[in-house]
Amino acid sequence: MIRLHDHHLSGNGHKVRILLSMLGLDHEHIFTDVPGGLPQKDPAFAALNPLLQIPILEDDGTVIWDSQAILVYLARRYGPDWFPLEPKSAAQVMQWLSFATNEINNSLQQARLYYLLGEHIDIDLMTRRGMRVLAILDRELGNRAWLATDRPTIADLACYPYVGLSRQGKLPLDDFRHVIAWMERIEALPGYVSMPGLLGTPPIP
Repeated sequence: MIRLHDHHLSGNGHKVRILLSMLGLDHEHIFTDVPGGLPQKDPAFAALNPLLQIPILEDDGTVIWDSQAILVYLARRYGPDWFPLEPKSAAQVMQWLSFATNEINNSLQQARLYYLLGEHIDIDLMTRRGMRVLAILDRELGNRAWLATDRPTIADLACYPYVGLSRQGKLPLDDFRHVIAWMERIEALPGYVSMPGLLGTPPIP
């Protein structure tokens, strides 16, 4: 059985939950309250991920941490169409995985943390960076349906959650129509699962 250590409000966890569902993979979900500080006191959790972060995937003795790495692992093992290995396509997927890790996580995700958890963050800087990220995505999606290839890949799933949650960071997501249309295409895919804060869902209380 696949085990996913995760928190239901984690955008990084959500991208993994989406792929698990779209691949039809049964798994056990282990709620892990990293913001609450409890896992950091658990040596077993530290043994799974020395960074003390979620998500963490366990699969038949294999332990993978980092959401982008988990997407790559699941795609290559269970759904290779989600990560094509033809050199150009593979490189394009990797470009967007890097974009999710760097540009998105260091803007949209941080702005969300500022408003949801009150973390000490330069919100003006994160807002400027977030607007740049949304503008780049809107421009890139203005002439194609998917980020990396002519079909959905883990590149789209890697970027989707924190873009979709950017309204919780007080960013004007609805001003970027190509991004909205791309999100709607992802949400129409078989097996899609949602989470609070995304389009069509109630806000977090």
